[in-house]
Amino acid sequence: MRSLALLVLLGIAPGVLGAQAVVPAHEEPRHRLVHEEAELRVLDVEIPPGDTTLFHRHDTPIAYVFISPTPVNSQVLGDSWGNATRDTAPLAEMGAVIWDETYATTPVEHRVTCLGNAPFRLIAVLNRGPGQDAGGREPLGPAGAAEAEGRWFRSTHHTLAAQETLDWDGHTRPVVLVQVSSGSASVVSEAGSTVDLRAQGDFAVVRPGAPSRLSNTGDSPVTLAVVEVR
Repeated sequence: MRSLALLVLLGIAPGVLGAQAVVPAHEEPRHRLVHEEAELRVLDVEIPPGDTTLFHRHDTPIAYVFISPTPVNSQVLGDSWGNATRDTAPLAEMGAVIWDETYATTPVEHRVTCLGNAPFRLIAVLNRGPGQDAGGREPLGPAGAAEAEGRWFRSTHHTLAAQETLDWDGHTRPVVLVQVSSGSASVVSEAGSTVDLRAQGDFAVVRPGAPSRLSNTGDSPVTLAVVEVR
């Protein structure tokens, strides 16, 4: 009773102290916003072993490029924790691209905890546009046909041989290139900007109508995940 009286005295409604604030995904501290423009956001998501995110809201279609897919467990706001354990298989293999387009119509508020002995890490690409209807689609630049496609994303993988260079002509949609292997590469736009990729998780954004040159700058193959924001 004393505790309840103290809350009332302080003007705090009973139960408020136990409430969980929900933040947008791009404002959750472990979902680091590393690129933002009108049509997309890119988040570098990393959860250390044993750490748990804040409750955060997903309301935008999102594509995940897995960099360190250790086991995780999640809890939807208002529900119990899931059943994942340390022995649960990771959500995907390293370098895999999967997406969740249901967030556009069914937002989710949840938190995630890392169960593994290594950090859980991925690069997340958020589509902030209306998406596009199915129909004729151009190849994903020199990477060729898509491995998977939906209303908001298309994706594939491409491996550059040592010292190989490819010209990426002006594409009609934004494309995010994420390094998912060892090695090194560079992405040079016709306008003169250069993005160096040196490690797994490094990324570059190829803007619509902006021809670019992709180069393997090392002596071993390098693989890129290619994600088109439709």
